[in-house]
Amino acid sequence: MLFNTVQYAIFLGMVLLALRLTPRRARSGVLLGASTLFYALWLPTYLLLFVGDLVVNYLLLRAISRSERPRLYLTASIVFTLGVLASFKYAAFAIEAMLPLLTSVGLAIEVPSFFLPLGISFYSFQIIGLAVDTYRGRSEPVESFSRYALFISFFPQLIAGPILRGAEMLPQLAAGGAPSAARTRRGGWLLVSGLVKKAIFADLLLAPFVNDAFLDPALGSAGFHLVVAYSFAFQIYFDFSGYVDMARGSALLMGFEIPTNFLEPYLSRNPAEFWRRWHITLSTWLRDYLYVPLGGNRKGAGRTYVNLFLTMLLGGLWHGAAWTFVVWGGLHGIILAIHRLCGGRAGDIDRPVTVRDIPSVFVMFHVAAFLFAVFRAASIGDAALFFAGLATFDLRGGWPPVQTAIVALCVGSHFFERWFRRHVAALQQAAGSNWWGPVAEGALAGLLIGAAYALSGAGGEFIYFQF
Repeated sequence: MLFNTVQYAIFLGMVLLALRLTPRRARSGVLLGASTLFYALWLPTYLLLFVGDLVVNYLLLRAISRSERPRLYLTASIVFTLGVLASFKYAAFAIEAMLPLLTSVGLAIEVPSFFLPLGISFYSFQIIGLAVDTYRGRSEPVESFSRYALFISFFPQLIAGPILRGAEMLPQLAAGGAPSAARTRRGGWLLVSGLVKKAIFADLLLAPFVNDAFLDPALGSAGFHLVVAYSFAFQIYFDFSGYVDMARGSALLMGFEIPTNFLEPYLSRNPAEFWRRWHITLSTWLRDYLYVPLGGNRKGAGRTYVNLFLTMLLGGLWHGAAWTFVVWGGLHGIILAIHRLCGGRAGDIDRPVTVRDIPSVFVMFHVAAFLFAVFRAASIGDAALFFAGLATFDLRGGWPPVQTAIVALCVGSHFFERWFRRHVAALQQAAGSNWWGPVAEGALAGLLIGAAYALSGAGGEFIYFQF
C-alpha cells in the first residue's frame, strides 16, 4: 500500500479513528494489528517469514538480557538476521559473481531468483540495532513480544525507515502515544509536503525524463548529461524525503515522534556534512554499529581511513546486490577518507549557508549528483557510458530547456525548504493568532493535496522500496 494513494489515506483514517475509540492501554494492540495488515497486503506469504524473523530474534533478545553469556546470543541474533537478509538479497548476486569461476571448473549452477521481502533491509538493521543496544545497556530489555513486534513493524516506517532506536521509540509505544493539536498540525503538513514532493516533484517533473535518459546513457551532449545527473539527484531526494515526511506525518497524527532523515543535503559544504544531512538514520546506524566497532578513529590514521572506506562500501552494498551500489559506496568512502586526510571536519549543520559557502556547496552537490548517476545506472557499463558523455565537455548545446527550468525550480525549493524549516514556528504562530489562519492553512493544504492526487494518477512506487 503506497503512501501516495487514496487507499493509504483511507487506511490511515481508519487506524486514527480506531485509536481515538480505543482506551490508551489497548492502543498497542490496534497498532500491531494495523501494522500486520499493512505488511500482509503486499505479499501475504512473506508475512510468515517476517513473523518468524521476529519470533527468533525476540527469543534471542530475551536471552541477551537474561543470560550470563549475552555476547553469544547477540552474535546469534546478528548472524541469523544477516543470514536471512543475505539469503534473499545477496545469494543470487554472489553466485552470479562466481559464475565464471564455477563454469571454468565444470560446475553448472543456475542463478536463483528471489522476490525481495518488502522492507527487509530496514527492519533487519532495526532488529540488530535493538539487540546491540540491549547488550550495551543503552535500551531497556523488552519483556513483551507484542511490544517488540510493534517496534519492528510500526507501519509508517516499516518499509523504508527511518531506522528507529529502541531508546527513542519503545517508551512512546509503552505510553500509547501522545496525540495533541500541535502534533496533529505538524503531522498534517508533513503528509502534505511529502505528497507534493513525491507526486509532483519526483514522479511528475523528474522521473519521466530520468527514466528515458538512462535507457540510452550514451546519448546527448555533456550539457544534457549534466541535466540528467541533476534531475536524478533531486528525484531520489524528493522521492525518499517525501516518503519520510509522510511516515513522520502519519506517526505524529497517532501521537508518535520519529526522527527526521534529511536536512537539506544538497546544501552540504563537504562530504562529512553530506552524510550528516542525507539518510541520517542510516549514516548514524553505520557509524554506531559498524564504524565504531571496527575501531573508528581510535587506532591510528591509516586504520581510520580503512574503516571509513569499509563502512561506506558496506553501506553501498546494503542498498542492493549490484556492482553499481558497491562502487557508489566505495567512492563515497574514498572521498570521506580524502576529506579527513586533508583535515576536514563536518562542521555545524545549523550554520546558515552564506555567500562564502557557495563554491563548496557547488562542488559537493556535483560530487553527490555524479555519484548518484552511478547509483542509478543499470550497470557499471552504463555508468561508464554516462560519464563518457560528460567527459566530452561539450556544454554549448543540448540543454533541454523545460528540464533545465525544472532543475532550477528544484534548486530554489531546496533553499526555500531550509528557510521554511528555520522559520516555521514563527509562521505558525502568526497564522494561529489571526482568525483567517486556520482557514488559509486548510485551503492551501486542500489545494496541494488535490493537485498532488490529480497529477500523480495511481501513485508511483518509492525508489527505496526496492532496498
